[in-house]
Amino acid sequence: MKRLLFTFLLLIATSIAAQDIRVKGRIVSEEGTAVEYATIGVPGTKSGTLSGIDGEFELTLPQECNDTIVATHVSYGDVKIPAALYRNNGEALIVTMQPKILKELTVYDGKRKKARLSNRGMKVAGGVTQWTTEKLGYEIGSIINVKRVFEVEELLFSTVLNNIENARLSINIYLMDETESNFSNVMHHPIYVDIPVSEKKNEHVIAVKENIFLEPGRYYVAVKFVDGKKLTDKSDVMLFPLYLKESYIRNSPVDIPEKIPVNLGLEIKGYEYR
Repeated sequence: MKRLLFTFLLLIATSIAAQDIRVKGRIVSEEGTAVEYATIGVPGTKSGTLSGIDGEFELTLPQECNDTIVATHVSYGDVKIPAALYRNNGEALIVTMQPKILKELTVYDGKRKKARLSNRGMKVAGGVTQWTTEKLGYEIGSIINVKRVFEVEELLFSTVLNNIENARLSINIYLMDETESNFSNVMHHPIYVDIPVSEKKNEHVIAVKENIFLEPGRYYVAVKFVDGKKLTDKSDVMLFPLYLKESYIRNSPVDIPEKIPVNLGLEIKGYEYR
């Protein structure tokens, strides 16, 4: 009987020791206002999440995790949080982010003409990628090759259907290095797109207010799922069409982008400088 009791207590102790770490907090600006949809987690892993519209977040980490967690946002500099700060901390973290130092804007002159950049390939018949409300932070897009300086005016993509209420996506444009192992976001302000509930295909045209000039290079243009909730009477699903040219997908907010043989068919409209 004593041996059974000892074994039972040992199992309880082991279970408690193996519990995940739960890190709660709020991400704010210098002024104390909420920083919405910031990414926070251990870079290059599945351990990541997004802050809500109110800046609040809850992150689950393995018990053995001693890695630094990093908070990022397109408008702010990265914030690193060491393990000593988030482990065994019963209080909610307040993560304060500093605005990015913006580079001096280069003004281009000379001749320019209206142009459209696309690299989507043939449409996959019946092929779709599916997002649900469990996939917040997921990202997928298209690779765009830029041969001359290009001023971005509009971004275009489509959805096949959407049954997620208050669905919101963010747009990101990353410059890739030659090895396609480093993705640098060239944007300084977020672009959000609200996707209406619809059972039919919709084309989405997003006007870009920020001055974005793309230098010659290879870019990953992506949409990220940042918000939405399940409708009570329907399955929570958003479908995108797929096209036969390689691109990347990110299966968690902080995961390394993974190459895939299809893309979302994103296009860019604007002006090409000569």
